[in-house]
Amino acid sequence: MTLLPPDDSTQSKPLLRRRQAAFGRWMWGGVLVAGLLALFACAACVLLLLALNPMSVMVVVAGEAFPIQTRAQTVGMLLQEHGIAVGNADSVSPPLEAGIAPNMVIQIERARAVTLLIDGEMRVLQTPLTDPITILAEQNIEFSPEDRIILDGTVVTSDQIANWPVPVSSIALRRAVTIEFTDEGVSRSIETTAATVGEALFEAGVTVYMADTVVPALDTPLDNGLRVTIARARPVTIVADGARTQTRLQGETVGDVLAAAGVALLGADYAVPGEDQPLVNGMVVRVIRVQETEVIEETELPFETVYQADAALELDQQQTVQTGQVGLERRIIRVRSENGIEVSREVAETIIAREVVNHVISYGTNVVIRTLDTPQGSRQYWRVLRMYATSYHPAALGGDDVTATGQRLTTGIIASNPRVIPYGTEVYVEGYGVGLMADTGGPRRFPLWIDLGYSDADFRSWSRYVNVYILTPVPPTIDYIVP
Repeated sequence: MTLLPPDDSTQSKPLLRRRQAAFGRWMWGGVLVAGLLALFACAACVLLLLALNPMSVMVVVAGEAFPIQTRAQTVGMLLQEHGIAVGNADSVSPPLEAGIAPNMVIQIERARAVTLLIDGEMRVLQTPLTDPITILAEQNIEFSPEDRIILDGTVVTSDQIANWPVPVSSIALRRAVTIEFTDEGVSRSIETTAATVGEALFEAGVTVYMADTVVPALDTPLDNGLRVTIARARPVTIVADGARTQTRLQGETVGDVLAAAGVALLGADYAVPGEDQPLVNGMVVRVIRVQETEVIEETELPFETVYQADAALELDQQQTVQTGQVGLERRIIRVRSENGIEVSREVAETIIAREVVNHVISYGTNVVIRTLDTPQGSRQYWRVLRMYATSYHPAALGGDDVTATGQRLTTGIIASNPRVIPYGTEVYVEGYGVGLMADTGGPRRFPLWIDLGYSDADFRSWSRYVNVYILTPVPPTIDYIVP
């Protein structure tokens, strides 16, 4: 059997139309999908461009600005990216979830500790706010012009608090209360921010004296509507022990007033007016404290140092024969004082408590001649002095080469104190040689010095202690004690 194709005239045309309709729907769907894919591709391109091109923003932390380049998408991501920590109480504007925009300014205000003391109750806040009015408003704390407000230790008015120029660190608020007090039968009401009855009376200019009775007591905390009564004592002024006290006391005589004030008269003390005098309002009572004492005054009596020659001792040797001791004179003096002021003084007795003993030193007068080997040969000397040596030459004197004795300054000429080494004396100094004492210099604090002379050509600098040998002959007159 042979199968023939369908007849186009009957079956093929409807089928063709169905296929064309399906193809059309497929084409429109393809166009829609292509469009969506293109849109997603554009969005991806935009995101890619944003990721590749960072945006410039400004971050201001506690008033200090930092320009930042970022690819972050939100404020929180930017701060995390740059390690900028944000505390729970810190303020961030725009908020952390806000998206990043070009040239955006991000403000971060750090929270600070602010101390609140409200009617004696203290608490500490952590807040980025700096204005005291805003801080109080945030805490729902209301105040009136009569209240006492203290900002950072400074009392301010309600007008001044609105213009507080710096970030506030502590706020103290005490609300005003109304109390009534009666003084000498006269009543009045006051509105006060004081903490106690005593402070309120002080602020109102009401003086309360020691003997006055105040009910309730001065240290009583204030409550609104409190009633205070003052019972006055008699006014009197007491001048005693360096203090002038204006007070109110109970009593009929001066003695009663002093007893009530706790002022006792002891020994020879007395009062002006006297203790038996009647008390008068406004009276001034003076207490005279009398003190009679014996004072011992000691005066040291200086000793003298006495030198005595000793032929058994060699020259320039000394020996203490007797140690000196200061004497002591003791005087007993009777002193009368009134209110600390001396009014009389008399010497009752004078005693020499310790006799003076002079200090005695013996000095040697035995001159011994010895021999010294020098590069120039043996020389004899009769005295050795330990002296501080310096050196000089004509150029150091501006060219002046004439000595105090008229000789020319050159090597071999020395200068010293002529009271120690007389002019014309020959000496020997190790490292210098023999020198002739022919010059002197200005006054010096230390008498044992020697200046070694040189010519300009062979000058050497000296600055040290040396032994100076005084060569023979022995002069006819000797200063046995070197100055």
